[in-house]
Amino acid sequence: MKKTMKDFDLLEEVDLGFDPKSKEMKTFLANITPTIAAYILANHNKDNRKVVKSQVKKIAKSIREDGWLEDGQPLTFNVDGNITEFQHRLLAIIEAGVTVRCIVVLGVAPGCFTKCAPAKPRKAEDEIQRKDKTATQSEASTLRQLLKRRQGNPLTIQNAIDKWIIWREYVRSGRTLVDGFFDSVSEYDSWERTFAAWAALMESINESEVAETFLSLLQSEILDDESACCLTKEFKSFFEDNSVYLSATGRTDMVYYLLCIASDRLKKKSDGEVQLGVTVDKLNHDTLKKSGFYRKFLENVDNIQISKPPF
Repeated sequence: MKKTMKDFDLLEEVDLGFDPKSKEMKTFLANITPTIAAYILANHNKDNRKVVKSQVKKIAKSIREDGWLEDGQPLTFNVDGNITEFQHRLLAIIEAGVTVRCIVVLGVAPGCFTKCAPAKPRKAEDEIQRKDKTATQSEASTLRQLLKRRQGNPLTIQNAIDKWIIWREYVRSGRTLVDGFFDSVSEYDSWERTFAAWAALMESINESEVAETFLSLLQSEILDDESACCLTKEFKSFFEDNSVYLSATGRTDMVYYLLCIASDRLKKKSDGEVQLGVTVDKLNHDTLKKSGFYRKFLENVDNIQISKPPF
């Protein structure tokens, strides 16, 4: 049965096995039970930041699903006997109802976490590059954008490695497709990751030829080449005319929507002599999920059709 701090309101003196107050730096391992966690929070947590409930739930969920992982992060007490780190983990230990082993550090200088430069927050991209030294930042960022467009599970530290293994070759092939385009064209530089994610998705369903053809036609359109076509002319003008008052997120969404629609048109007429044929009111998820490449890329359409990840 899940417990909270209220279940320990009448908690009497608990033997921690150590004195939290220490003028000297000491480090050792200790077993922390839900009762000990509650006692520490009630009596030795007088100088800490505000609790974020969502963080507690996230940690407790991780404990229940993957167990307590000994990652080396310590439970720290300052010289006054108050904890400076581990507050959310102690609450998660109570909620998950588990006893864990962790490193305990006593004698931490008061205010050190205010004065010391904080550690760089870890991102999913960092986890990918930790595991695969050949992965670039742009490839990891493209994976994040790709998963966002599939509207399934977003990229997280927890799933980063698995997702990278599944999508790595498609991401790299997609980036290869768009790199040549962006070497010559700068007009869509702000949406390079979106182009790369779209190209990777096209690669994943064996439609790289359509993507390559469109990029070539769009490049010709932008560089005023005589081989420009109707489709790319309308793609370029539609975006210019309708994205002016959109937010940055809105413009990014529009670019992706247009890429999917342009792919649909080019699939039917490979020379690009076909109208884009879209209006602003139809440029949204609810409309586009009904058919075409946009629908194919979605991980779970209306919770009915689930696209299997490529292997």
